[in-house]
Amino acid sequence: MKYFAYGSNLNIKHMQWRCQNAVPLGAYTLQGYQLVFRYYADLMPAQDKSVKGGLWEISPEDEKLLDRYEGYPSLYEKYYDGDIMFYRMLDNARDIELPGLGYLEGMLEGMENFGLSPLEDLNRNLGKSPTQDLVKKGDLLQHAMRLIADAMDIKLLDEDSGTI
Repeated sequence: MKYFAYGSNLNIKHMQWRCQNAVPLGAYTLQGYQLVFRYYADLMPAQDKSVKGGLWEISPEDEKLLDRYEGYPSLYEKYYDGDIMFYRMLDNARDIELPGLGYLEGMLEGMENFGLSPLEDLNRNLGKSPTQDLVKKGDLLQHAMRLIADAMDIKLLDEDSGTI
């Protein structure tokens, strides 16, 4: 089965720890959605938007492990884009909220694992125009948090460092 990852399951190291039979297939773009955060990454239907992520081949055993990890069916539901499965959080499961730094760091590393540009593709996934800002590797996490906060209209306590 093909599985589309757009959050923490983009991270190859983390995903292969969770699902030993999972095989990364490459980058994939899911049409008709944009990325939001409810502490964890989620997808919201959005016409004319798209989300870049990673495509995995998973076994039936891996699917069961992912179901447990994702909290299916109490927190997430399964959706399909043709033969590609992906999870979406239940609408009333959590409010819009910034991700934790550790979660975001793993997600950004996963974007790089799949050959995606973390800042440019994160910005596009959030429904914004691609950014031309260049940042040093050490600033990536803070800059990404600022992009997310801006897209979600959340005020950071410290704008310079990007901390909540």
